[in-house]
Amino acid sequence: MRPSSGLRRGVLALLAAAGLVLPAVHATAATPTAYYLDCSAGTDGNGTAAAPWNSLADANSRLFQPGDQLLLKRGATCHGTLQPQGSGTPGSPITLAGYGTGTARPVVIGDPTGTSNAAVHLYNVQQWEIHELEITFPDSSAAKRERNGLLVELADLPGGVGSHYLVDDVYVHDVNGDATKYSNGIQFRVSGTTTPTNFDDVVVQNSQIANVDREGLTTRSTWMCRPAYGTGDGCGTTVNWRANTRVVFRGNTVSGTGGDGIVIRVADHALVEHNTVHDVAVHPMGSNAGLWTINSDSTTIQYNEVHHVNRLSDSNDGMAFDSDYSNTNALFQYNYSHDNQGGFMLFCGACGAGSSTTGTVVRYNLSVDDGSRWLFAVGEENAHMYNNTAYLPAGSTTAIIQQGTGTSITALTGNLFYNLGSGGYTGFGSSTYQPAEFSWDANAFYGHHPANEPTDPEKVTADPELSSPGATTASGYTLGTGSPARGNGAVVGDNGGQDYFGTAVPQVCRPDIGFQQASSFADGSCSPTNPVRNAGFESGALSPWTSYGGVTVDSANAHSGNYAVRVGPSAAGAEQIVTVKPNTTYTLAGWGKVSATGNQLSLGAKLYDSLGSSVHASFTTTSYAAGSATFTTGPTATTATVYCYAHSGTGYGYCDDITLTQS
Repeated sequence: MRPSSGLRRGVLALLAAAGLVLPAVHATAATPTAYYLDCSAGTDGNGTAAAPWNSLADANSRLFQPGDQLLLKRGATCHGTLQPQGSGTPGSPITLAGYGTGTARPVVIGDPTGTSNAAVHLYNVQQWEIHELEITFPDSSAAKRERNGLLVELADLPGGVGSHYLVDDVYVHDVNGDATKYSNGIQFRVSGTTTPTNFDDVVVQNSQIANVDREGLTTRSTWMCRPAYGTGDGCGTTVNWRANTRVVFRGNTVSGTGGDGIVIRVADHALVEHNTVHDVAVHPMGSNAGLWTINSDSTTIQYNEVHHVNRLSDSNDGMAFDSDYSNTNALFQYNYSHDNQGGFMLFCGACGAGSSTTGTVVRYNLSVDDGSRWLFAVGEENAHMYNNTAYLPAGSTTAIIQQGTGTSITALTGNLFYNLGSGGYTGFGSSTYQPAEFSWDANAFYGHHPANEPTDPEKVTADPELSSPGATTASGYTLGTGSPARGNGAVVGDNGGQDYFGTAVPQVCRPDIGFQQASSFADGSCSPTNPVRNAGFESGALSPWTSYGGVTVDSANAHSGNYAVRVGPSAAGAEQIVTVKPNTTYTLAGWGKVSATGNQLSLGAKLYDSLGSSVHASFTTTSYAAGSATFTTGPTATTATVYCYAHSGTGYGYCDDITLTQS
């Protein structure tokens, strides 16, 4: 005997509550169907436009098929949890949206007395598109638990990949969750421990998230463990990292969160762009930031505005952006940061036990009146910050760099610091500022000059003549026609091709300093600049070279000019990180000698591919001789390390007039 439709709905509801999904063979609809839900209707119908359902239970009991639509009445409010079942197919997704006249959204309000942890919960389904909804999950009680507005969750999904999720023009607000990072406005979560699972093709766009605890818009996954993540969060020695792919968060506004704004976790090539995050981290909930990424590869964060992130008494953070631990090649570009209590940028590669991060690039961003510190450096193996502009008004105490625990190897090139405040370069807590971890090239320092201002052989200290410093728009920080920052930057390979405003930037000619390329240029008429800065040590100082062992700038043994570098006794060396292009052949050349027979000196390059390869020329004579070595960069390389190294012997080696040219 065939069960009645009411009994079938009841069975489906019980299965849904248990987290089970019926297979597609149970489908009852042969063609796509639109189902209507009006929770304000006095009687329950059959789901047609003429006789809509009037409860979420009706929708939850339906096994939706590819191409179906679940349409909620605009202006009507449903109470409880919407957890529809069934999946679409490529080209035939299931749509959740509104119907009816007027501009009011359909509303789903989570039940604070129920057991569900989300107002809208898509569980182990895929190929869904959601439009126009308003979602809220308030709770006035003092005892909070995990709550989400929209939770899209995969747990041990057969096949391992959940594909195609579009969230467009959705309004999530007043979600009163607990202080854990499982409580969100919108979250895409991978759970489970038996079947490796990930999301593919996730887009959240044109949506608003306001007044939620703890986080706004995020991804997360239990399949997160890899060596660079360290031993935290129960990983130990487990390696099970499986990235979410094709994740895009675009054009959203996040505000009033108790903690973080937008977070990308466990993703590969995620894109976060054109979002506004403001007035977040408003409750004491530990360390939080505006917009950040962790445990991900090649995340791009661009064209976002982040402002008024709070740094509360229980927090070390409170900055706009963060490249947290276990990231590789995160990119922050063309963003506008202002009025954030914790600063502009955090490098937190060493924030987890045994964790690390490498390859973070921060370029062509504008930071205005950010607090505490422009960069909070807590671990990065190889970062590059270039062509950013930072404005600090009179009375500001913001440090340019504040150093925490962990090594932060960072090259700073062509940045403009307009510092009318009193902040400089300092440690944090028991840590001290480690200047050897930072290399500086062609930056502009205007206003306050602390005693430990970096030695930059091509620094600019004259007034950069900003158009309207202190303005509330980016146009106020453009360069005047006579600015000394024009044409005095340094060429960076693979520089993205444009500035903050979309203007082309030089590839051969020297660029302007800061986030704007104001001056015109003709690359065809410029000779390539030497990527090795202070190549003849004629500044009389070592920077931007870094040293280990015995290294000094020597005025008695120059090959040309007045200075050379002296290294030794072995083992000792001077190193410099230079920018290079991927898949490109270079020749490193220079002059070298040793102080006595029996010593050996190397001039070389290393770390120009993923294999950690190196090449060098050797010098064993006591008179200067020319030497060279050729290498080809790897397909993803953007930097290499040039070195002068006392390889053996008890005496000294000398290097001078070093060049790096494309072959």
